[in-house]
Amino acid sequence: MSQARAIAVKLLNQIQDSRLTLDQLLNRADSQIQQLNRPDRSLVHALVYGVLRWQSRLDWVIDHLVARKSKMDPLVRTILRLGLFQIQFLQRVPASAAVNTSVELAKKNGRVWATGFINGVLRQVIRQADQIMWPDPNESPVAFMATTHAFPDWIISRWMDRWGQQETDALCRTINTIPAIALRTNTLRVSRAQLIETIRQEVEAVQKTVYSPEGLALTHLNRPLPQWPAFESGWFQVQSEAAQLTSHFLAPRPGERIWDVCAGLGTKTAHLAQLMENQGQILATDLYAEKLKQLDAEMDRLGITIVQSAQLDLTALEPDFRPGKFDRILLDAPCSGLGVLQKNPDGKWRVLPSDIKKNSIRQLTLLEKIAPFLKNGGILVYAVCSLEPEENEDVIEGFLQKHPEFDICHANLEANVTTDTLLTPRGFFTTIPHLHQLDGFFAAALIKKSDKGPKNN
Repeated sequence: MSQARAIAVKLLNQIQDSRLTLDQLLNRADSQIQQLNRPDRSLVHALVYGVLRWQSRLDWVIDHLVARKSKMDPLVRTILRLGLFQIQFLQRVPASAAVNTSVELAKKNGRVWATGFINGVLRQVIRQADQIMWPDPNESPVAFMATTHAFPDWIISRWMDRWGQQETDALCRTINTIPAIALRTNTLRVSRAQLIETIRQEVEAVQKTVYSPEGLALTHLNRPLPQWPAFESGWFQVQSEAAQLTSHFLAPRPGERIWDVCAGLGTKTAHLAQLMENQGQILATDLYAEKLKQLDAEMDRLGITIVQSAQLDLTALEPDFRPGKFDRILLDAPCSGLGVLQKNPDGKWRVLPSDIKKNSIRQLTLLEKIAPFLKNGGILVYAVCSLEPEENEDVIEGFLQKHPEFDICHANLEANVTTDTLLTPRGFFTTIPHLHQLDGFFAAALIKKSDKGPKNN
């Protein structure tokens, strides 16, 4: 049995028991994964992402065949999910191999007592695949779509109420596809055309992104990105096309003072510096020092010199925090992440309905905290990778009701990207996966008209 399956089971089990995201767990396991050959590295990712993408559908099939499902050992369920995913979705893996390796995984993980059970369930799946009874689409359309597309009922219910059954079906189908890897050219060091020619031998296919002038979409890497000479030379960063467009929406100019509020690992920070031609000043803040350490290392790799990082808790600003006024501020706010489930399928099972309201309260609080630091005539862009109105338009409306000194800025993307069709009539930047083939993002640009304070309630 390949080590790939053992690593996949370990990661999937950790996701069930840990508060860490899939990305964080994969980063921790990276040194172990990189020791595998290329096919096994690919298999690890296919198994982990595939099981998470289809988790509730896999569980429906398992529970259809198991009498005492509520008492099933969690690790045994994980092994069953892994075997079932291979049988139903990985055509390159023979069904017999999926069964046999699942039995071996049980033995290696101290579940010898479950080997006969796992073998029997998976072989029953092979024999009865066409006999699984799904929810009736006419009597229970939410349950049917949630089960067959593998989403929580509450997400499907929200989306169907907003968009209807046909649009929700199309959205779910898009989210369940495997996305291409998106890069952003570091134009401080190389042109997009030069980067394309340099990396052709590293991938099966490379093409320009539809909207972003710096973006590339890649499929099937021949080796990990950090091993590419172009990566070591700082010629690109991994960044989704929708995220690239958010920086263009802010439209920073050379020589300006910019505040990237929730900078994280600095992907948008670096893009802002590119658009400023590495001239001016960017303050990059985040709650977590470890992220800022990685941000500083990225700026060095990319040759960016105008970024100053600082650890900051926006919910408890110290009186001595006096950074001055900024020409533009980017608030890429913490959110549910329901717009990026295509690349983060673990989010399907992490986010709770109550999180949406909690997020909106926090997001409005963050806007309130940073607003005083914007110059008159300055631009503040609020952005989230969410499709939910409570985290999008509702936050902006709530902020504007309290702050008459701000107004919506009808920013024009056309000067920077290839289309303005991503802007709503109100001037909001909105992308929806099945309509634009992009991650789901929302952004609003607000202009500060004066220094008048907020309304007192």
